[in-house]
Amino acid sequence: MHADAVLGCDGASSLTRRAIGSRHQILGDPQHWFVVDVRCSVPLPAWEGVHQVCDPARPATYMRIGADRYRWEFRLNDQDAKAALTERSRTLQLLAPWTGSIPEHQLEVVRMARYTFRAQVADHWRQDRVFLLGDAAHLTPPFIGQGLGAGLRDAHNLIWKLARVLRGHSAEALLDTYERERRPHTVHMIRTAVVIGQVMTSGHPAARLLRRVGLAVGRHTKLLSQALLNTLSPPLHGGTLTHRAATPPWGPLPGELAPQPPVQTMGGDPVRLDDILGDGFSLVASRPLTPDEDRLARALPARIIRVVTAGTQHTGEENGRCVIDTTGALHRWLRGGAALLRPDHVVLAAHHGKNGSLMESAHAWASILSSNAAL
Repeated sequence: MHADAVLGCDGASSLTRRAIGSRHQILGDPQHWFVVDVRCSVPLPAWEGVHQVCDPARPATYMRIGADRYRWEFRLNDQDAKAALTERSRTLQLLAPWTGSIPEHQLEVVRMARYTFRAQVADHWRQDRVFLLGDAAHLTPPFIGQGLGAGLRDAHNLIWKLARVLRGHSAEALLDTYERERRPHTVHMIRTAVVIGQVMTSGHPAARLLRRVGLAVGRHTKLLSQALLNTLSPPLHGGTLTHRAATPPWGPLPGELAPQPPVQTMGGDPVRLDDILGDGFSLVASRPLTPDEDRLARALPARIIRVVTAGTQHTGEENGRCVIDTTGALHRWLRGGAALLRPDHVVLAAHHGKNGSLMESAHAWASILSSNAAL
């Protein structure tokens, strides 16, 4: 079979990875966990949120995963895991803190498995037009819940670039930015998961202290959750499309993922911003566009999104589409300026304030992004 490109989305034991001679870089020690899924017709007498048991002797995770289905994960040694797999009584003993007095016959064990949680990343993700995505490129422990998200970010990052190259709209060099942007971001995410896992499950005195401090801070403030969110999604860097030399350190930053606040159409319909942005380029502005910005939007082409406040009258004279910023989140983010978003909703260029144009930084990315002379 002949193809213009091959995308290796073939999992942890990827044949594609072996075919291009890529090897794993180990970022943390493997851990062996035992996973149990149970179906129960009555609700379990447990809090509905995700439970993380920070017991160094037997760390565990519990969560509801459906209307009548529940999941547990336990870090067990080989002997205990083998016993749990073969003896129902041992399995139910592990679940007892959550199942309480529910009769045994109402607990249907639908799945049991042993998993090895690994922390590793492929040393290179591309050879010619053969690419690695998802678990073929990286594996992470589940402590921050970013495994599937990382694979989706790979796909969002690569597909629009590959489409432009295959259609002749961009130079082949655009494909070089895939690994340059995604690999550092993924390594950061995996190392964060390893550290969080150690803090959650380690018996070391320092880890115990961090747990106590973290729980105290998290219980009384939002600082811990906000810091974790910022850590999980740092801006992309390392590629031509993330150049920031002329950008102030506030407002939208090249390489940053755009926010996704609720907005309203001019007709009053509530939507999320992503539904308005679509799957192509978009130019989001809280001020009128300059002539250069308008020409840029037409050349890419990019969907123009004008952000207005509640009560603004739509005159019909504005180019593009208006959305109402019901929470003020977009105005605070844009800081009176405009942001050009890539098809993966990552900021390509930004300008803050009413004077000037986001075209001021076009020299950093226009040549690699498009062969269109209008850019």
